[in-house]
Parts: sequence; structure tokens; C-alpha cells
Amino acid sequence: MGQRFIPAVFMRGGSSKGVFFHAHDLPESREAQAAIFLRVLGSPDPNGRQLDGMGGGVSSLSKAAIIGPSTHPEADLDYTFAQVSVDRPVVDWGANCGNLSSAVGPFAVDEGLVRVADGEVLIRIHQVNTRRIIHARFPVQDGRAVVTGDFAIAGVSGTGARIRLDFLHPGGATTGRLLPSGAVAEEIDGVRMTLVDAANAVAFADARDFGLSGAEAPEAIEADAALMARLDRLRRLAGVRMGLAATPEAVGLANPKIALVAPPRPFRALDGTA
Repeated sequence: MGQRFIPAVFMRGGSSKGVFFHAHDLPESREAQAAIFLRVLGSPDPNGRQLDGMGGGVSSLSKAAIIGPSTHPEADLDYTFAQVSVDRPVVDWGANCGNLSSAVGPFAVDEGLVRVADGEVLIRIHQVNTRRIIHARFPVQDGRAVVTGDFAIAGVSGTGARIRLDFLHPGGATTGRLLPSGAVAEEIDGVRMTLVDAANAVAFADARDFGLSGAEAPEAIEADAALMARLDRLRRLAGVRMGLAATPEAVGLANPKIALVAPPRPFRALDGTA
């Protein structure tokens, strides 16, 4: 049958990385697109490393984006996000990645999808998954998005050019309501939680309800299999409560996310900063 090669760009946006595709280079079928993304990222990998692909073995490094002409009158282009599972043959289309959104504007400029002058530019992005508009502002020089700069963000070593994102009307991006269940706080499986849909759907809980201080490193939490199972169960139950699926098993990978909140205290960040 021969081999097939598809143009793509590997980019970092915020604290995530992903593979970017032009919409016209991909088949229209979501099923066919998903098969391509799994192959490109190296999923599923039972070893969790995605060595046979562009993925980095964790969810923040296993993503894909499709960029194409705008289908919205207030946008310059369309951006569709795909979250690719590391260890399962699953691609989730149900959410957006805020970090990867910051790479969409520079990709569009560098690939000639939009015409801009040098200086700070504004690119209006139609985020297809959430049906919302994002405004991206960043510097351009000699017709290319600027890469170097003195702007730093937590979790990423080094510095770069600043990219500002404005998420317009983020409330209810996934479910249609800022508080999907209608409650400010509620009890889910014995845990008090707040369910919020702003840009993405998130279930918030108090870290202390899980015996945590809130200063734990991600790897410390992920090493606790019982805790991870508990958090995933709560996330899935919250997804049902938010109307994202009929059963916990049907809740997708990307939404809702779960967040643990705690009072402020000294801690050491991923980059070693106190």
C-alpha cells in the first residue's frame, strides 16, 4: 500500500507540547484523524513512554491540534484540540488545552495562515471544541512569531517571548453553565466539591479531605495508587453530575479535570524554587 507522510509541526505552548496539523492535510473523519494521532504520538504504549512517537509519556505531552480556516465570523482561524491517551487507544475531543492554545497564533503566523505586520499582533481563534473565541497577542518580527524573550512561566525552564491569551466568555464552555449542577458546593461520594465550567470543566476539592497539604509534588500523588483511583472516581462522578456523560465509565479523559485546593504554605515548585 506504500507509506503516507503528513506535514506536521511539533510545538510547545505554555507547559504543554503537541503536534500541529493543517486541516487540509488530514481526512475529515474524526475516527481517521484519531488513528493518525495515536500513531504519531506513539499510543497506546503499555510502558507509558511513547518511545515510538512524539509523545512524552504524560498527558501534558500527548496532544494534537488541527488548524484550519475560520468557520466563525469573529475569528481568523479554527483550532481543534485532541487529547491523546498514553496507554490506551483513546483520543478525547471533549475539551480544550489552554497551554497549547498559546501556540496556535504563532503556528498560524509562521505557516502563512494569517497576514500580519511586525510588532504585537492579535490573532482571533475559534476554539472548536468549546465553541468559544480566544484572542492571542504576541510579538512578530520579520514575518515570524518571536521566540526569544525574558518572559518566564512556572514549570518551564528558560525564558521566551510573552504570549497573552484572552478567553472571551469562558463560562459554560463545555456544559453551557458556569455552575453546571446549579450548586455552589455539593457532596460527591462523601467529599465536598465545587463544580465549575470556565474554559474547561473542573471539579475542585479541599486537599485536606485526602490527607494532603497541597504542597505535594505531582509524582508523589501519582505514586499513591489508592489516591489516584479515588481522585479518578470522584472526577468521573463529578462528570456525571455536570452532565458530561450518563455514566462514570463514559466520562472522557480531558474533562472534567480535578483540582485540589489548600491554604497557602511554603513549598518547593517543580523547578526547585522555594
